[in-house]
Order: sequence, then C-alpha cells, then structure tokens
Amino acid sequence: MSIRSAIAPLLHRFGHAAGLSLTRAKEFSVARIITFHAVGVPSCSVEAFTAQLEYLKRNFHVVPLAEMVKAIRVRQPDIAHWVALTFDDGTRNNGSVAAPLLKRLGLPATFFICPGLAARGGWLWNHEARERLRSLPAPEFAALADSFGRTGNNLEAVINWTKTLPLHSRTHIERVIRDATPNFRPSDAQRSEFDLMNWDELKALDPALITLGAHSTNHPILANCTAAELAHEVVECRALLENELGRPIEFFCYPNGDFNEQVAQLTRVTYTAAVTTQPGFVCQDADYHRLPRLNCCATLPHFAWRLHRPTA
Repeated sequence: MSIRSAIAPLLHRFGHAAGLSLTRAKEFSVARIITFHAVGVPSCSVEAFTAQLEYLKRNFHVVPLAEMVKAIRVRQPDIAHWVALTFDDGTRNNGSVAAPLLKRLGLPATFFICPGLAARGGWLWNHEARERLRSLPAPEFAALADSFGRTGNNLEAVINWTKTLPLHSRTHIERVIRDATPNFRPSDAQRSEFDLMNWDELKALDPALITLGAHSTNHPILANCTAAELAHEVVECRALLENELGRPIEFFCYPNGDFNEQVAQLTRVTYTAAVTTQPGFVCQDADYHRLPRLNCCATLPHFAWRLHRPTA
C-alpha cells in the first residue's frame, strides 16, 4: 500500500468532520449524477448507503434525471448543486433495499435495466463468470486460465480479458466456465448481491419515484458488438422494456461504461440521453448522451470527498 493510499481515509474523515469537503463541493457550480449498483452488500452497506442519501438530501437538490437532462438541453443556467441518482443493473436489492429508503426520504432515482436478464432470471455475465471462477480450487483455475492462453493471470485479469472479446467469443468462454463448474451453487450472500429483479418486481416499482431506463438487452461490451448485435442491444432493448413494462424508456446507460462512436450515434437517435461511467461533473454545456457520473463509496467521508474530487 502506498503512503497516499494509507493516508487517504484520514484525509476523507478530516475533510468531512471539519465540513471542508462540503464547502469545497459547494464551490463548484455544477450538477452531479451519482452511480449506485448493488446496495446492502459489503461494497455498499445499508448504513453507508443511507448516510450518503441523507447527506445529499440535506445539502443538495436531488432531482429526477429527466429534469436534469431537460435543464441541460435548454441550457438552463441554474443547475448548480443539482443531483440525480442512478442505479445500474437492476439488482433485486435495488428494489428491496434502495426503493423503500428512497421512498422514505422522498428521493427520485433512475434504475437501468437489462430486459434479457430480467426475462430469464440470469446474473450479469461478468458476475456469474467471476463467482464461478472464484469457486474453483487454485490448480483448476490455473489450468482453465492456461487453456484460455492466460497463463499466470489472476481472476480479475481473466475477467478483464473477456471484456475485450467479440460477443460470440465471450459467450463461448462463458460456456466453458459453466462446463468447468457444474457443481456451482450460489450462496445466499451471492444471491443477495447478484440476483436481478424480475418483471413483476420491476412493475411494482413506484413510477412517481422510480424512472426505469435501458442498460442494453443483455449487458455486453457494446464496443465489441457487430451492427446487428448493437441493434438488438440498444434499439430493441427500448422496445422490449416499453412493451413489457408499459412505461416510456428515455434514458440509456452504457454497460461497463464502454462505447465507441458507432454506439454513441445509435444511442443518440434512440434515447433522449445516456450516462457513462466517466467520472466528472455535469455542466450546462454537457453532451447529454455522454453524461459523466460519480461513484458511490463504502463510507460517507469518502463520498463527501468525491463530490469535489471525482476521481479520488
């Protein structure tokens, strides 16, 4: 661990306790979009999640993503300190943990959904591959990685490698991993973290509070997709969601934050706006199909720091 990494938590706690993080954040006349994934899990406990929402409610103006996008499109001058909340992937804990808390606090949010996964009850492919590989004894994992030509690579290196593959090659690797782990059974903790909402659970979300958006049909790396695959993952995704849920779908979230110019152009003609994983603030002249966001954190002091230092 570097000296910088070691002292960072101390700086975060001091900045928050002294009010310096909030003061610094308020010096930026910008809006912010916050990214959450699973909540009520080790990476984002209920306590940390609650503290971050309450902090935003006290100190910022939390608005629906649609309101922020509309303000950007008309170049509205007074969006300083606006915040929009977004949740990627549609995990079941977003519905069982996040939605009730959002309702209690009166905070609107957007949940980005993959209709292909909601329909079949699957996990995101990278979550399934990671947990299956993690279940293997070290010698078996090493042999499997070697068969992929990834000799000496650790688990995350293998997952990151699969993200570089064309869709057909990646799905082949997924099948190989499943065949190598026939006895894999998710634990209760894994299901709590990675299970996704089904159609009935999505339909039960309060439309007055929760906006639903598209996160591609099956969560591939869009920059690796063919034109036909993109049509299914970007354009048909909207139709699938609207037909099943009976709600308008206006917003898109790039899976894994990856896109290229072809993907961006297709998104531009299909959706009102789109969000990325690029860290940053939202300014009046923002490209509303490449909106940056800020990640949530494991602790409130770190989160308060990130509101003025997006990459910290």
